[in-house]
Amino acid sequence: MPKAKSLKEAYNNLVVEPLETEEEFRDFYVERPEKAPSPIEELKHRIEISDRSEKYLFLGFRGSGKSTELNRLLDMIDPDRFLVVSYSIRDQLNVSDFDFRDFFVSMALMIYERALAEGVDLNEDIEEDFNDFIKRVTNVSVEEVIRSRAVAVGLPPSLSEFILLKLGREAKTREYVRKELEMQISDLIQRLNWLIVDVEDKTDKKLVVIVDDLDKLTRIEQAEEFFYKNYELLTQPSCFVIYTFPIPLTFNPYFENVRPAFDDAIILPQLPVINRDGSRNETNLGFYRSVVRNRMEDHLIDDAVLDEAILSTGKLSEFVSIMRDATIKAYRNKRERIAKEDVESALEKLRRTYDRTLTEAHKRRAMEIHESKEARDLNKDDGISRELLFSLTAVEYEDENGRWCDVDPLLLPLVEKWKMRD
Repeated sequence: MPKAKSLKEAYNNLVVEPLETEEEFRDFYVERPEKAPSPIEELKHRIEISDRSEKYLFLGFRGSGKSTELNRLLDMIDPDRFLVVSYSIRDQLNVSDFDFRDFFVSMALMIYERALAEGVDLNEDIEEDFNDFIKRVTNVSVEEVIRSRAVAVGLPPSLSEFILLKLGREAKTREYVRKELEMQISDLIQRLNWLIVDVEDKTDKKLVVIVDDLDKLTRIEQAEEFFYKNYELLTQPSCFVIYTFPIPLTFNPYFENVRPAFDDAIILPQLPVINRDGSRNETNLGFYRSVVRNRMEDHLIDDAVLDEAILSTGKLSEFVSIMRDATIKAYRNKRERIAKEDVESALEKLRRTYDRTLTEAHKRRAMEIHESKEARDLNKDDGISRELLFSLTAVEYEDENGRWCDVDPLLLPLVEKWKMRD
């Protein structure tokens, strides 16, 4: 994938999506700095040497690059030793109406579908029992699938995909499943484990399940409900499982009760462009510069303009989004390169969104976080700091001096405005 020679090409190279293909990684991937490397190599080695089917939490703020790193892991794991099932809950389920029972149905069906795709000759009794159970708890029949194909084009070709489609789109299906599994969730997990054992036995490979985008659940209460009330269930599948985990939940005191249930909590660090003392972090600035320089030729943006965009953003996806927005503004202004005005316009557009949505309580806490470099709630009933972290208004960093927090650099002009008003 060549570097962009024009603003039109740059706009299309600056897509805010995880890297997936071999070509994208070859041309666009940037190695993280030595002091804050990706933990994916360590995770790969853990999977390779473990005699147990371990469970991992993969932590990081939304937009920090977790999905890209997990896609790297897919290519690094030996396909002769491991069978990988990787999927996003956003593609399979409704993240605004999400329940742990929906989740376990989706995991079981994704493993079953992968086994069929691999041509695994499953044990007849296990497969029949699994299908009968799934059809019963979802109230979906083969006849219903056949009828749907007869009246529409593009519907899923299998029973499993049809069920996942109904789970994602139909509230009544989710309601039925949750009622049926209220007292049968252990039965579902038992059948899931029978399936896992059979797949591993027939393929002579260990199964690795990667569940992405669990950190993108739409509400913090929803995420806490899933991970903190049901964490014991999440450790029960008898295969390797990697769960993406919303890092703001680590600020809940209950996290220390949950973390030991998993084999490790692996953190993808957020790379600060401004150090705790307010100085520029030149190493991390270089990382962000390379993200853009790998995608477009140098003449399309000056170093000073690029640095302003970097210093004004706090997350990888946010930075790429700002650059894409600035690119289209430059194109519409009939420029040949991105100007400072284009970057400033893109930044101000996003700042206004934050300014409109934050409450006065959120703004006061944001100012406190900026001053103290800590994001702590006042008591167990106070969730304002966690809400700021969950909404990415505040960000946690880690360097050689330890962990610290600050507001998203994008919001620093707003923080100064709020201070003056107070």
